[in-house]
Amino acid sequence: MDYFQFEIKIMPLLKGYTVTSSKFAGGDFGDLERVELEGFGKLATVEFWSEGWTGFDIYDCTCDEQVMNILVSPEEGELISNVIEEFVGKLNGKAQ
Repeated sequence: MDYFQFEIKIMPLLKGYTVTSSKFAGGDFGDLERVELEGFGKLATVEFWSEGWTGFDIYDCTCDEQVMNILVSPEEGELISNVIEEFVGKLNGKAQ
């Protein structure tokens, strides 16, 4: 999964969120493309690293709690679809 795939496949499932993206060079796991989502009392980020790492984070402002924080290594790539399903579910208010 990369930023382009996320934008095409996942963003349509996340209606009502304000989305910003940014890029940074030379981070811990290579170059970074970050997607930030805000809405419905939640702040979320997805980080796509050029070395294959992908990070998912959700902070629920209404209960002042981090409800998801997962970093998937390149070797764990088969887990991405399950993590994305959990990420989308939490943002859309479905318990996971």
